[in-house]
Amino acid sequence: MRSEQGAIHLEVLSAIRGRIRLQLERPISSEIPFCSIPGVKACRYTPRIRTLLCEYDPEVIDEAQLIVRIGAAYALQSQAKLLHVRHCEEQGFSMAPSGYLALLCIGLDGALSLADSSLTAFTRWLSTGATLAAVVEHGYQELHVRGSFDPEVMSIVYLINSVGKPGAVRASLLAWIITFGRHLIPRSPREQPYLIKRTKDALTLTPMAGGESELAFAGSMFQQGMEKMIAHKG
Repeated sequence: MRSEQGAIHLEVLSAIRGRIRLQLERPISSEIPFCSIPGVKACRYTPRIRTLLCEYDPEVIDEAQLIVRIGAAYALQSQAKLLHVRHCEEQGFSMAPSGYLALLCIGLDGALSLADSSLTAFTRWLSTGATLAAVVEHGYQELHVRGSFDPEVMSIVYLINSVGKPGAVRASLLAWIITFGRHLIPRSPREQPYLIKRTKDALTLTPMAGGESELAFAGSMFQQGMEKMIAHKG
């Protein structure tokens, strides 16, 4: 999370229907304010890594509304003037070392297969085993960080069914592509800033233009105020 004076940051790590996992920049003392949001069934806060896992009823509140309500409850605990909500479900290239090792083993197995080498009896099991381990590790990491794993991890079933069969190297390559392919495409996380306004009885979040900084927003507000003052005097 980036450092910005007077701002707090909230990152959406994963979001599926009925379940959302968020990273909080600052610690919270209780999940109660979040549990009181209409439609929220349960919330679990992990202090060590400052993540908040919320289960909700999508028939009562949708994801966008829930994120804003969570942001408001989070902002209520600080004196910040700006809230940044960052969607980090897709962060571009991300692959564990086991993924590289699996790809290397698949390449070696494919090369030896083309050369009709007798070593393929060994490399075939090596590529399958390395790919299997990489897919399992990838699924475990997603489950640990995001609280869920993507359906792409289920390619492991296809990989297991190919063990000992002639097309095992193709199955290993396909499983690798299905599991890690999307991580090869860089995608910038979406970010939405909100201006925090406090009154005596309420707190409101006003969405700002996507690429607009706090200084630029303040400048535009000052300009609008000056224009109204001049028009009033005129």
